[in-house]
Amino acid sequence: MESLFQRIEHALNSAEGMAILIGEQYGPEPKPPAPMGYNAKEIANAMVMLSQHGRCLLQKLRAEAEKVTYH
Repeated sequence: MESLFQRIEHALNSAEGMAILIGEQYGPEPKPPAPMGYNAKEIANAMVMLSQHGRCLLQKLRAEAEKVTYH
């Protein structure tokens, strides 16, 4: 079970890292528009927030798994 949790955590960390890189690429200085008219900075911020929320949910899931393991 912990192996699965570690893989999920790694995926969340990777997604957040990629989002940060995207956000840095489309920093405050003017850049060419993102493909299809999307705002890359907003997408990167949303990806970071989703990753952080996923990490919170993962902590809760780990806590529940510990309860089951100890009983």
